[in-house]
Amino acid sequence: MIRRVIIEDIPQIVQVEDACFPVPWPDFLFKAHLNNPGFVVYEREKEILGYAIIGDSQGKAHLQNIAVHPDFRRQGIGTDLLEWCIDLVKLYGYHEIVLEVREKNTGSHKFYIDMDFEIRGTVQDYYLDDNAIVMERRI
Repeated sequence: MIRRVIIEDIPQIVQVEDACFPVPWPDFLFKAHLNNPGFVVYEREKEILGYAIIGDSQGKAHLQNIAVHPDFRRQGIGTDLLEWCIDLVKLYGYHEIVLEVREKNTGSHKFYIDMDFEIRGTVQDYYLDDNAIVMERRI
């Protein structure tokens, strides 16, 4: 089930984040998004398996973060989260979604390309330890 985040979810979200990323977001960054209607979790049997945060950046929907715990990947959870985000931003009248993904994360590149995103460019040193690939999708 996909639902809005509540503050009690933050510790489990941080666990997912820590399992997914070499330089994870700290809990206070997640707390800063609590009022964002685009901050959602994928929950199964009271366990948070993934989350997504989508907001606005320069008039485009911006997928700020999305993650699925490694133990639960390849089950359609990431696809469900991304499709939920796409449906939300359509309701708000957006026509494009933009995101950044680590240059080294080729698995995510394929996922986004399979979800009809296109590569738009590269940002050098976007991450502390990597460049970013900028991707975009018209909706």
